[in-house]
Amino acid sequence: MMRPALPSCFLFLPVALLLLFPAHAPAETVRLLVSIGANVGAPEDAVLRFADDDAERVRRLFVELGGVRADRAYLLVDPTATAVRQRLAEVAGRIAELRSAGNDVILVIYVSSHARAGVLHLTGTGLPLAELRDTTQQLGARLAVIIVDACESGTLAQRKGGSAAPAYDVSLERLPLRGQVLISSSGPGESSEEWDALEGSLFTHHLLTGLRGDADAEGDGRVSLSEAYAYAYRRTVAGSSSAGQHPAYSWDLSGTGEFILTEPEVARSALVFPAPSSGRFVVASQPRSDVVAEVDKQPGRPLRLAVPPGRYLVRKRAGASTGLLEVELPYGGERPVLEEKLVWRRFTEVALKGGYVALRNSALLGLARLESAPVPGSGHRLAGGLGYRHTWGSWWALGTLSATGASYRGVALDITERALGLGVAAGYRWLEWALVPHLGLSVELTGIQQTMRRDAEEEIQDNFGAPPLAPRHALGVAVGPVAGVEIPLWSHAFVLVQGQLLLRQLPSEQRPSVRPAGVVSAGAGWRF
Repeated sequence: MMRPALPSCFLFLPVALLLLFPAHAPAETVRLLVSIGANVGAPEDAVLRFADDDAERVRRLFVELGGVRADRAYLLVDPTATAVRQRLAEVAGRIAELRSAGNDVILVIYVSSHARAGVLHLTGTGLPLAELRDTTQQLGARLAVIIVDACESGTLAQRKGGSAAPAYDVSLERLPLRGQVLISSSGPGESSEEWDALEGSLFTHHLLTGLRGDADAEGDGRVSLSEAYAYAYRRTVAGSSSAGQHPAYSWDLSGTGEFILTEPEVARSALVFPAPSSGRFVVASQPRSDVVAEVDKQPGRPLRLAVPPGRYLVRKRAGASTGLLEVELPYGGERPVLEEKLVWRRFTEVALKGGYVALRNSALLGLARLESAPVPGSGHRLAGGLGYRHTWGSWWALGTLSATGASYRGVALDITERALGLGVAAGYRWLEWALVPHLGLSVELTGIQQTMRRDAEEEIQDNFGAPPLAPRHALGVAVGPVAGVEIPLWSHAFVLVQGQLLLRQLPSEQRPSVRPAGVVSAGAGWRF
């Protein structure tokens, strides 16, 4: 039996309902960061050395691992209190815009500076910690986290209406997720330490190491606020002089949940410490020996430490010796830190060199060269050669040996040319990027032999008794700048591409003896 057809209007009913009541997209959680570093405090304060560096490190880490977009991470270096107030007013406007668009906003504020009696010292001006706390609360973010690394900053955690934790209690089990969290690097009346060896403050150093993965107690690839604070507290108290620095925290929150500060699992590159490894490892960038992390590795579970792409030297101290491991991550990826791969050196040698020791500063290269013609009109030369390079950090020197041959026509004769070249170049390279550019100066000596055979050579010798033309020999010298780029490959292999602009002096009977010349070379090398 046929069923009656539905009226056509009913077919459009679902479409009309969708138009009238569109589905609401879930609110996006947007994170903002304000990172403040002030080396200069009040006139009576000693100038800090690394507060601005710490602020920049915090900014880089939250952009890398903390879900903060680069255009939403604000850095203030040596600002006045007025400049901080103005920036917070701008952030308030940004938060209002984001909330009006249906977004959920989380704000993190970091400050590294001098402080005394509850007032931040910022380039000759003062910003009360209570004002910073109250202003932040009024900015409109759902959750605000304030981290202050300054002397006597523990007064920030003493507030009306908030819940202050006991001085030695580092348990933050299930943090509420709406309101404000306050973290200070030291307790009331305590100093916050800045170490030359770390080129930064003690508390921020340990906090950043923890956020890179060492604080991930649950092993889920994420670091929560409670994990980060507990880790930084433990390491700071253990490392401070006479245990005289105790971080503190308080909160004024509602709701339940756990706030994730960073996600090391999403990092493009990482160092992986196997489960059996143990001890204290220092990870420093290269060639500038900045301490990126200091890991107190416990045996039993692996550790994945997120680091930016780059070049690193891992150090492990054992008595009078230090184990060293060079790790290259120019394009990202993961590399295991295997203790059996450590190269052991005397601690005094490493200390005298500031923590930088080149373990593989020699390299052998196979080169191919395209050279402009030494004799005008004779065509370009394709040469092959070998090279040896030695490096001292960012400085380098390269010696090359090359050989080439060519045949070309002269006036009523054929010319066969053989050349042997010896070159020396030296200069500077920039190791901050994955591709390593370099500049330098090169000097080359070239020995040339020309063998000439006249047209109808046999007839000339038979009819005129003339001997064959004697080979000609010449020694030339060339000098000029060299520029190129080193492209890392796997393990210790690399590709080197460079160009030279030379002024070449070569004896000539008919033309000027000094002429410009160009050389382009490319080759593969292996560091050892």
